[in-house]
Amino acid sequence: MTELLFDGASLRVIGCSVERPHLFVTFDHWRRERASFPDYSPSNTALNHGYGHIYIQTAQNDWFLNQDTIRLRGFLTELCQGKDSCSVGFSMGGYGALLFANALRLRRVLLLSPQYSIMQSKAPYESGYQQEAALLDPTLDHLEPLDDGPRLQGIIAYDPRQAPQDRLHAEHIRTLHPDLKPVALPFGGHTALKHMEGTGVTHEIMRAFIEDDLSVGALRGVHGLIGRNSSRYKQRLKTYLDQRRARTGSAP
Repeated sequence: MTELLFDGASLRVIGCSVERPHLFVTFDHWRRERASFPDYSPSNTALNHGYGHIYIQTAQNDWFLNQDTIRLRGFLTELCQGKDSCSVGFSMGGYGALLFANALRLRRVLLLSPQYSIMQSKAPYESGYQQEAALLDPTLDHLEPLDDGPRLQGIIAYDPRQAPQDRLHAEHIRTLHPDLKPVALPFGGHTALKHMEGTGVTHEIMRAFIEDDLSVGALRGVHGLIGRNSSRYKQRLKTYLDQRRARTGSAP
């Protein structure tokens, strides 16, 4: 049964089977056409593997930094007491996973092109979200290592060619969580699996992650396999090669 667990003006948590000892946590992401909170669909893959599922939503493209942030962190700390959680986060959602990692008792993550920060003072290489950043409270923008105990495990993927700022975000994040395995997925875009949209492969990647059977090699391999048949991937690769030839003056 779907439950509205936390109902703030700016943040919400909706979930299913949250009494289970293991939780799969997903996060809202930046939306061009945002109309307050998005709809909720339970992760059947997680539920079928014995996990509860919660979805953390925001009413704005605000990186979960708003009037409800502190109260939500307290709520999640209570909800996740005695549980182990894993999470998948895309871009802003990846930042959210890191922002609430301690409260959620996260142990494993799959982070796809997450930000370390969108504040110029912390991430001067990030110029894509300055309108949003100008409206946020910088005192809430604070990522930190996990509390004493196991270190955060998992994968942090990014495109070093088309989105070089994402590599810098990943490097900063890994100073806090050094056990995260970086995976460069060139020409995937932002987020790094953008060229896989509509193929069904992303769902299989999520399933493998939930089953704790997703390796760096497998992710890199499927990235390349899909890329060879993706017009978006091929166009990005061509653009990059054309630009490189223009810089070096080499012949095609």
